[in-house]
Amino acid sequence: MSQAHRRGALAAVAAVALAAAGTASAGAASAAPPSGTGAGKAPKAAFTLTIAHNNDGESALTPTEIDGGEYGGVARFASVVERIERESLSGRPAPGQSGKRGFLLLNSGDNYLAGAELNASRQEGAPFYDAVAVDYLDYDALAIGNHEFDFGPETLARFISSVPDTTFVSANLDVSGVPSLAALAADGSIAASTVVRERGERIGVIGLTTPELPTISSPGDVVARPELVDITQAQVDLLTDSGVDIIVLQSHLQDINEELELVTELSGVDVVIGGGGAELLADEDDLLVPGDTRLDDYPLYSTDADGVEVPVVTTLGSWRYVGALTVNFDRSGEVLSVDEDASGVRRVSSVGPDAVEPDPYLLENVEEPVQDYLDALEANVVAQSQVVLDLQTVDVRTGESNGGNLMADMQLAIATQQAAEFGTPVPDLAFHNGGGIRGNIDQPEGPITEADTFRIAAFSNFVSVAPEYTAAQLKQLLETGAASYPAANGAFVQIAGASYTIDASRPAGDRITELTLDDGTEIISGGVVLDPTSTYAVASNDFSLAGGDGYPAVDFVRLGVQYQQGLVTYLSEDLGGVVTAADYPRGGEGRITILP
Repeated sequence: MSQAHRRGALAAVAAVALAAAGTASAGAASAAPPSGTGAGKAPKAAFTLTIAHNNDGESALTPTEIDGGEYGGVARFASVVERIERESLSGRPAPGQSGKRGFLLLNSGDNYLAGAELNASRQEGAPFYDAVAVDYLDYDALAIGNHEFDFGPETLARFISSVPDTTFVSANLDVSGVPSLAALAADGSIAASTVVRERGERIGVIGLTTPELPTISSPGDVVARPELVDITQAQVDLLTDSGVDIIVLQSHLQDINEELELVTELSGVDVVIGGGGAELLADEDDLLVPGDTRLDDYPLYSTDADGVEVPVVTTLGSWRYVGALTVNFDRSGEVLSVDEDASGVRRVSSVGPDAVEPDPYLLENVEEPVQDYLDALEANVVAQSQVVLDLQTVDVRTGESNGGNLMADMQLAIATQQAAEFGTPVPDLAFHNGGGIRGNIDQPEGPITEADTFRIAAFSNFVSVAPEYTAAQLKQLLETGAASYPAANGAFVQIAGASYTIDASRPAGDRITELTLDDGTEIISGGVVLDPTSTYAVASNDFSLAGGDGYPAVDFVRLGVQYQQGLVTYLSEDLGGVVTAADYPRGGEGRITILP
C-alpha cells in the first residue's frame, strides 16, 4: 500500500496545557451545515483536504461473513483507504474544490480489545498483530482510547513501540508516572498534539482521552485530566501561535454528544473526529453492513464559541467502515465548506458495487495467522448448553440474566476452589459487572467452544477475593449498579450466593431495599444496612474490586486465574460440561428483583 507521498515531516508539539479547572458544558446539539456548504455553492478553495478516519478497531482484525458476503477485516479496510486516497487526490477537482488537494488518515483510539483475536498476539513468538496492521496503514496520528489500558500501561507501551515513526496524541493524559510511557513521550511518540505537513500545508492534530479512564480501564499511574476545555484550547492557541492554521481535534470521549458539547466552548478547531461511542453516522444512500442502522447524518455540526459551525464525525468500529470527510479551506486556513457530495462513510465489503479485494500484505501477515488461531479455538468444545444463554448487552446491564448468573457463579466457584492455595477466606458471595460480560449476542443451545469463552469473558481480568468487604460497601456497590436503571450500564451487578431488590421508583443512590445471602443472612432490609461494619468475603474480578465502574475500591487478592480461564474450568469441570435449563433458566431464577 503506497502512501509515501503523504508522509511529510511530523513535528510533535510536546508542550501540554497545565490548565485550571473547567469542564465542557452541556447543551450542544447537531446543527445544520454552514451556509454555502455543498458542491457549487462555496467560493473556490485554496486547499481541499480529505480526512479518512476510523476508531474502535478493537482487535476485530478478521472479516465477518453475513449472507454470503464478508464485511470488515483489516486487509480490505486498507484497500478502502487506498481507494479513498486515490480518488481524493486524482482527477479534476469538483466545483468549489481546490486543485491543491491533500489527504490524512487519522484514528481515534481503541485499537485493541481483550478477546480471542488479541490473544493470538499473546502466543509465544507472535507479533502484536494489531500493531502490525496500524503500522502498515501509516496513520498520520492516532488518539489513545480507554481499551488501550485494559492490560495496563506496559501493554500500551509495547503497542506504541511497535508502531515507529507515528505520533499518538492525547493532551489530557499525564504519563509521567509510568517510566515506559514517559520515555515514549520524551522521544515524541506520545504527544499532546502533532503537526502534519501535507502539500505544503501544516495541519495540527490534537488528541483527547476520556476522563472516565480510571473507572472503565486500568491505567495504573497514568492520569486522565478532566479539564478538557482549557486543555484543548491551550493546544489550539499553541498551534495557531506557531503559524498552524488548520486544526483537527481527534478525541475518544465515549459518546459523540461529548464532542458536540465540547465544541461549544472551543474556538479555532476546524474539524472534530470522535471515537468510543459506537455511533454510525451516514447519509441515507450510503451502503451499510447488513444489520447496521444509521444514527444520523454524516457529518454532524456543532456551533463553537465564536458562532462557527464545526463538522463533527465518527464511525462504527471493528474495521467495518472508513469515514471520509472532505473540507475546503481558504488561504488563511478558514473552513469555506464541507463537500458533502465527496464526504461520507465507506463500508468495508467483499460484495456489492463497493467491493474491494483484501490487501495482500495484511492478508498474509495479519488476517491469516489470526484466523488460524481462531479456527483452533473454534474446534475446541468445552461444554454443551441445553438452554440459550442471555448475553446481550442490554440483558446483562439492566437485570438478571442466566448468562449473568453463570458468570457470577463462576467467580464464586473459582474463588472457593482457590481459597486454600492463596490463603483467602471462602467467599460469602460473588458479583460480576455487566460491562465485563461481552459478546453482545445470545449463546445458542449446543456447543460452547473455547472461542466462545474468549468472546464472553473478553478482558484480562483475574478472579479475585476481597476478604473484608463491609456491608456499607455492599450497599454502595449495588446502588452504583442500579443508579442508571432502566438505562443499560456496565456497572449493573450480576450476583451469586445472594439475592437483592431494586426499587426503581426510588431516587438513584437509594434504590437497594434488600440484600440477603443464600444462607438467609440479611444484610440490607427495608433499605437499611443492618450492620454497616459487618464484613464479608466477596469474589469478583480485579477490575471491579479495584474501583472500576465507580464501585468501592477495596483491598483484594488476585487468585492467578483469568476469568476466561475460570469460565472454561467452570463449564468443563464444575458443570461437568453441561449447562442445563434447570440450573440456568432464561430470565434468571429470582436473584435480582426489580420493583417498578
